Amino acid sequence: MSMTVQTTSVQSGNASVALIHNWPLTLFSALLLPLLLGLGTWQLHRAAEKSAMQAAIDTRLSAQPQDPAVLAQLQRYTPVRLLGYYDDQLYYLDNRTRNGTVGYEILQVFNSAEHRWLVNRGWVAAGADRAELPAVTRPLAAKVITGFLYPVAAVASASAGADASGARIQGLSDALLAQFDLARPEWSIRLSADSDTALVTDWQLLQMSPQRHTAYAVQWFAMAAALVVLWLYAATSLRERLKNNNY
Repeated sequence: MSMTVQTTSVQSGNASVALIHNWPLTLFSALLLPLLLGLGTWQLHRAAEKSAMQAAIDTRLSAQPQDPAVLAQLQRYTPVRLLGYYDDQLYYLDNRTRNGTVGYEILQVFNSAEHRWLVNRGWVAAGADRAELPAVTRPLAAKVITGFLYPVAAVASASAGADASGARIQGLSDALLAQFDLARPEWSIRLSADSDTALVTDWQLLQMSPQRHTAYAVQWFAMAAALVVLWLYAATSLRERLKNNNY
């Protein structure tokens, strides 16, 4: 009786070992699978975070627009409305894209009461000739503008200043911002799409949308599933056993 039990145990062990015939691939798969699953889970967490951020942004943008000069604290995406007039000078912020098309974001200083604000009116496409800047309307009459606050990314570099024309700029240097004599040089106003002087806005409020993170998560989980299938096909004898109707 003991001999029979021992023989059965050995046969069972041999069958278990025989199921895996490629141990290096098995070890590689065992190490890679948790990584793929972890990356997929991380992307799902990022999607949830971005959804919460998007909801917070939408809530803030839906608030009543205010004059930023009367706000005790300025915050990103705070809606604002100002009455005043633009300076005549346009600044073309170079190398800005919309849907893969290269162009410029148009910057102008807006005077409201005794305060001056840097306004980003939106985007225009670049022309075929880089030496010729695209034509943009220059509002002369008093205007009411609406938009939201957005931080200015100042660049402490000589290359960020204006070119020889004084209009095309590669970035906003501290020296250029000082010339504008702004009320709050660390903040700009990005116009809303329905503002009278707005160009193409289509502002990207988040660097990556929740849907993009979810799509990446699906890709990582699909790779994990593909890895399992590959391991079963290449590192085990399951296919042969199923073919021979042993299972």
